[in-house]
Amino acid sequence: MANRKGKLKAVGLLAVGFLTGAILVGGLVAWRYFQMFKEQYYTGILSNANTAFMIRAEREEELLRNLETNIQQCVASADSLWGNDEDRISAFWLVQRYYERFDLSVPKDIKPILDRLPPRPLTSCQQRQQQEEPEQREVEHLAPPDPQ
Repeated sequence: MANRKGKLKAVGLLAVGFLTGAILVGGLVAWRYFQMFKEQYYTGILSNANTAFMIRAEREEELLRNLETNIQQCVASADSLWGNDEDRISAFWLVQRYYERFDLSVPKDIKPILDRLPPRPLTSCQQRQQQEEPEQREVEHLAPPDPQ
């Protein structure tokens, strides 16, 4: 009987130890997650305040240079750190679209990264334009000829 009580006591202590460890580890993970979230939030506030400050101070060109440099560094870093991560594709497509939209040359260190992206899906605006084009051609076809 004493042997059985000793075994139960050992199992009970082991269970309490595991439970205590799980609670401590869970608390540590939750605390670290909260700290990470808080740091991201404050970094966003600082970034937005700095952007607004530079715009109000009429330093748009300097801000634009800083942003473009940051984009370039972030794309290169993300590609080297995480490689072919699926989550990066939409971010990289937006970077690619930025250079195309403003007819800018892509910096040579990120050009190979953007060149190997899969084809971009159409934006909602492009899809709407494609839908409107056939309708417009149909309306033009049905319109009476110009009397001139």
